[in-house]
Amino acid sequence: MKRNAEKITFRDFAGIDFGEGEIQYHQGYVLYVVWNSGIRLEVISQPYYQYLSIFKEDVCLYSLRSSQKEEFLSYVKNTIRDINAGKFRNKKSLREQAFQIVQERNLTSYMNNTKWRKFLRIVMEKLPFQPDYVYKLLSDSPDRSDIQPFRNIPQRQGCYCGECFNYYRFYEIEWVRITPKYAVNHGGRLMENLEIFDETEELIQELEKAHIPFEREDRDIIIYGYR
Repeated sequence: MKRNAEKITFRDFAGIDFGEGEIQYHQGYVLYVVWNSGIRLEVISQPYYQYLSIFKEDVCLYSLRSSQKEEFLSYVKNTIRDINAGKFRNKKSLREQAFQIVQERNLTSYMNNTKWRKFLRIVMEKLPFQPDYVYKLLSDSPDRSDIQPFRNIPQRQGCYCGECFNYYRFYEIEWVRITPKYAVNHGGRLMENLEIFDETEELIQELEKAHIPFEREDRDIIIYGYR
């Protein structure tokens, strides 16, 4: 079962030099800073991940998610230092970066926006429950701990809102690994008495009807954006 990420707050950024960056208040954001150059930094905290995004004139230049508080705070501090140094002025957008990675790795695209939206409708509207999942972005390192398969059947359901599903930037998603099983523990903390809910066949049927390519691996279903 995935543990909640250690919560970060605005106080964690005390003492950081934002240079010409102006801190602004926006509900739902831990940190929201705007620079005169048009660069905007956004930090959001969710139960299982912290999210950092950099925008320039509403074009996303960079984004990162992490479940480790200290690691994430280090990323944010280094990013602010890079913004102050002007390193984002000529940086490519996330879409341009993704296209470059696809070319460099000679990957083939298996999904598009239409297919990803069909997939979201399936998991959000047509299944008995929303299955838990992990996904890998094109820019993620393959050994990142938070993109490894679940060791046990998840004891929670998944969330497919924009914030959790990479802000619906489908062009960045290399693959999604779905575990279409859900365990409820009726035995308490010291003794497990698990009831398993399984929607594997329902998910497979819906994916086939929508002509969405997938692969089955052990108990999981994998959908490749690129391969």
